Amino acid sequence: MGVTLPFRMLEPFGVEIERDLSEPFAPSEAYHFKELFDQHGLLLARGQELSMERQREICGLLGPILLREGEDGYMSNEGGGPAASALSWHCDAAYTEYPFDALSLHALDVVDDASSTRFVNAEDALDALPGNLREAIEGRGQEMIAVHYEKLGERTCDQREPEAQKRGIKPTVYVNPHNGRSCLWVSELQTVRILDMEWEASRDLLHEVFDHFYAEENVLEHRWRKGDIVIWDNIALQHARGNLDHVGKRLLQRAIVGEHGVAPHVQTD
Repeated sequence: MGVTLPFRMLEPFGVEIERDLSEPFAPSEAYHFKELFDQHGLLLARGQELSMERQREICGLLGPILLREGEDGYMSNEGGGPAASALSWHCDAAYTEYPFDALSLHALDVVDDASSTRFVNAEDALDALPGNLREAIEGRGQEMIAVHYEKLGERTCDQREPEAQKRGIKPTVYVNPHNGRSCLWVSELQTVRILDMEWEASRDLLHEVFDHFYAEENVLEHRWRKGDIVIWDNIALQHARGNLDHVGKRLLQRAIVGEHGVAPHVQTD
C-alpha cells in the first residue's frame, strides 16, 4: 500500500488533512485525496501557502477546472455590495443543467476567526428526514432561480413571485454522481416552490424540511484563518455565510471544478 494523507475527522462531517499541500502528491496520495473527497464531501487544510496554479492543480484531481470569462478567481469583501452580503443556504448553479462539481476557497488575507462559511450535508439530511416529510417531498419537481443580488440573504420560498436572473425546473431530490447517494436539492436561497402544489402548501412543506435540514446540530461552521483552504462537494453540501461588511479584510482565492458554468453575471429572463 502506498503513502496516504494524514487526516482527522471533523464534526458533524468532513476531514482535516494534516499535510503541506504545496508539495506534490505521490500517486497514492492523489488517489487517497479523491477517495476522502468522495466519502466525506469536505476537505480542510490549515496553514497553507498555495498559488492559484497549485490550488487548481489540487482541485484538478477531482475533475476539470472551470474558468469563467470575466472572473479572476479572487473573492474580496472590499467595496461592499453582493461580494459582502449575507448568502442563504445554496449550492452554486443548482438551478442549471450543470451544477458545479466542487468548490475551493483559500484564505489569502483575512482577520482570523472574524468571518465564517457554514456547511450542511444534503445527503445525510435526506437520510435523516422524518418519513412523512421524505414521502411528501421526494419524487417532485421544483422551480429554482438565480436571485437578484439584493435578495441573496433571504428565503426565496416566502415570496410568491420572486424576480430572477435565471430560472430552472429541477428535481427536489438529486443523485450525486460522485458517489451515487441521493441528496436534498431544495435550498433556502434558490427554491421558489414545489411544483403541483398550492403556494402556501409548498411554502409550509419547505419550511418543515428546512427546519430539519438546517438544524444547528447538522451545521459545520468554518471560521476562516489565514492559510486555510476548504474544498467541498458542491452537490453533496450546501453552504451559507453571514454579512461581511464589518469583519475586516477578507480575500479568498477560489477554484471551481466543473465542465460547464453559468456566466458570472447571468442575464435576466
